[in-house]
Amino acid sequence: MKQGIFEESSSQLYPIGMQLREQGSLKRLFRYSKAAAAITCLARGVVNSNYCPGATDHEDENGFEGVLQAEAAIGQMYVDLADTANRAVNYYQGGQFVAYGTTIFHQHYIVKSDAGDGSKVRIYLSAPIVKEKITTSMGVTAYLNPYSAVANTDSGRYDSFVGVNLIPVTSGYYFWLQTAGPCIITPMVYFGDSIAERDCYFHMDGTITIAATADPSTYSPQRAGYLLSKTVSGYGDLWMMLQLDQ
Repeated sequence: MKQGIFEESSSQLYPIGMQLREQGSLKRLFRYSKAAAAITCLARGVVNSNYCPGATDHEDENGFEGVLQAEAAIGQMYVDLADTANRAVNYYQGGQFVAYGTTIFHQHYIVKSDAGDGSKVRIYLSAPIVKEKITTSMGVTAYLNPYSAVANTDSGRYDSFVGVNLIPVTSGYYFWLQTAGPCIITPMVYFGDSIAERDCYFHMDGTITIAATADPSTYSPQRAGYLLSKTVSGYGDLWMMLQLDQ
């Protein structure tokens, strides 16, 4: 293995999003990721910092929302986005393409993409287009790989947590992000010291807490997993089963 789970790399050695499942009884799961900024937090959840392509004031900043530059026929395994930005080769690799058709909503994994030529970006799909052609009047969205821009949360409550970093990571470097399996995550306050405190939810700063503290009556907090150890009255823990992937 060229890069271990406790190593970072200035160069990309594996495809972004590639899975690594550890052997043995714990079988932790990792995804190969890129740090969008320096990741300095220890044992906290980190997030996908890519905006959805149509986000107000961030339109097409990360991905594309619009239409195709040319019609795509049934059986075709690529589409041309009317994306005029200066996109690098494989900018869309590992993301997802969606077209809002009339017969079906097309949903495809993006295998790779060409560099932008000023009028379009060609993306290649993992399976051919079915049921209907995708016309230039149908709305389309191309999302980026969620592991292509991992960062500390900005505590804005608009983030989605994608995993836990085992080491601090330099901005722009590549690393293995834990996405499932046993791990520790810093608790907002240790819990499990009262009855029926098992499920773990992310607090906005990347720590974990219980649902009542996360306030699901007002918000829709993201579930992280559940505590693993038996605890006792007055003594909680932070060892948990992370469930952000499978």
